[in-house]
Amino acid sequence: MKKVLLVVLSFCLVTIAYSQKRVPISKELTKMSLTRVYEMPSDLEAPMVNFNYTYPGLMKEAKMLGDEAEIIETIYDLQTNSTVANRFVVWDDGTMAAVCTRGVESPGGFAFPDRGTGYNYFDGSSWGPKPSTRIESKKAGWPSITKWGANGEFVVSHQGGGNPLLLLKRETKGTGAWIESTYNGPNGTAAPQYLWPRMISSGQNNEYIHLFALTAPTGNGGTPYMGQDGALLYNRSTDGGETWDFEHVLFDDLGSDHYTNFSADDYVMASKGNIVTLLSVSAWKDLFVLKSTDNGDNWEKIMIWEHPYPFFDFNTTLMPDTLYAVDNSANLAIDDDGMVHVVWGIGRVARLEAAPPDPGYYNYWPYTDGVGYWNESMGQIPEADNPHHTMMPEYLESIGMLVGWTQDVNNSGYIFDFEGTNDIPFSVYRSLGISSMPTIAINGSMIMVAYSSVTETYVTADGTMNYKHIWTRYSYDKGSTWGEFYDLQGDNIFHLYDECIYPILAFETNSAGLFQLIYQVDNLPGLYLDEDHDAVINRVIHNNMTFTQGINNPETQKMSGFNVTQAYPNPATGVTNININLDQVANVGFEICNLTGQKVFELPARSMQAGNNTITFDVSGYAPGIYFYTAIKGAEKVTQKLIVK
Repeated sequence: MKKVLLVVLSFCLVTIAYSQKRVPISKELTKMSLTRVYEMPSDLEAPMVNFNYTYPGLMKEAKMLGDEAEIIETIYDLQTNSTVANRFVVWDDGTMAAVCTRGVESPGGFAFPDRGTGYNYFDGSSWGPKPSTRIESKKAGWPSITKWGANGEFVVSHQGGGNPLLLLKRETKGTGAWIESTYNGPNGTAAPQYLWPRMISSGQNNEYIHLFALTAPTGNGGTPYMGQDGALLYNRSTDGGETWDFEHVLFDDLGSDHYTNFSADDYVMASKGNIVTLLSVSAWKDLFVLKSTDNGDNWEKIMIWEHPYPFFDFNTTLMPDTLYAVDNSANLAIDDDGMVHVVWGIGRVARLEAAPPDPGYYNYWPYTDGVGYWNESMGQIPEADNPHHTMMPEYLESIGMLVGWTQDVNNSGYIFDFEGTNDIPFSVYRSLGISSMPTIAINGSMIMVAYSSVTETYVTADGTMNYKHIWTRYSYDKGSTWGEFYDLQGDNIFHLYDECIYPILAFETNSAGLFQLIYQVDNLPGLYLDEDHDAVINRVIHNNMTFTQGINNPETQKMSGFNVTQAYPNPATGVTNININLDQVANVGFEICNLTGQKVFELPARSMQAGNNTITFDVSGYAPGIYFYTAIKGAEKVTQKLIVK
């Protein structure tokens, strides 16, 4: 009886995912476009704002907010020019460390002389005091943190101004003095130096340190390198940064034969075991993954979405049509089988002939909304009939690659039933989407996605702007089906007047298997560093993720000794494959049904061996649409979704 119930719950998950229909945004709003200046981001100081501000000082201890804790305070609020770096790490023993770019001194001027890495550590029971100083000896920013060695940690940050990167390490996490050193760019002490670094570790003992960083463009005091005004280079060390066995490597797939340049922060890293990955994130370039399965010795480029304008250049490239694209924010994680999973925000942009002649101008459509999802089994996203629409939310939804969007909170039947009085009653960040800044983590077959999304009914005290909250969604079958949406700040009195942005899920889980999340809040939408509002305190918050509301028991997606993978490729146009894993020899049948329940394919039960068994079949004769395939072992059934394009 229990096994029959499991099958019913499996179908319920599919029903729930599809019953949460997207409420469309009105065409009048989606047609609205604005003009923005694109410039190579500088290493920003504070804008010149004339007002008096007195920093009230730090709380002695991390402030508890129910299941949350405030762990770092900063007035310097810009954490990325595109997608957020690796800022949060979790060890197997349940300890954690979080970092951000922190600055609180003299925000009314140009200085922020104290800017640097704000660091806090969770010892397994509580967070330490909020940091009152940076960990570097010099002014810095844009940190990445990773594990190092058996029990240590490693941080990298940049200085800007033609100075080298700063490396900080210590052998025991959470305690002891940091050992600081510098790391120069490819020309030694000459330009260009490195900016906007990303760092991650890999290997059985976290002995491999992997560093990607951008050579400073001419607009940031650098010089072109190997034909690119901003080249993304790879470095690797096996001795804690004392020496580098790969140094200043420009991969062919990243060079000038493929891309005009790379820009600030449009890349992010993840690792698991001996696997190391880098995700390229930009509205103006391909969405792709670089993946190494041998700790960085060899790399493979995996294309997710091919940009319709190769070698896009703001000086020369014009578009005949608007383009749905990555909104400049994305994230990735690796599952236990070594498969990469990616989420990204969706934006709509154009560099049109009607735009001003200056190279830096482009148009964007602020009411574009959606979060895309992909994993390696899906292959490259199939191109839509119009390549400008391959990243359109409606198209991605039709092929099963849309996982997030803003919610009709008040059940009015339409989106943006807002009280705000501004023309655009919400803030648009360096990532352009309404639902943006997604992050992803995986625990076994369970995936958690979180993103920042404009949320109805939560309005600033002056009634002009609507807040963003952190929304979450879960899958228990590695992304085949998705559960309900949850607002982490909904009904939380501590967040009634908070703008919640920059969510970061640690791609590791602790010994209890819990997901861990940090994010940043203040009470004013937008950023001080973008001159959206005056200087205010921003709080970095850790969410314990101990709640279980709306989350089904993961056992409902598993059969003991009987596991069925998602079809690959999926969506499929021709041959697709499904793996059935058994703990012992058994008779297994297989069938495929369409959305109406009509059986379109049946394979009678036959003996399958213990271990992995692969079923391969051709769907080229099937009508495009959504199907469900079911593997049957006696009274046990496992059902998954298949999309035929």
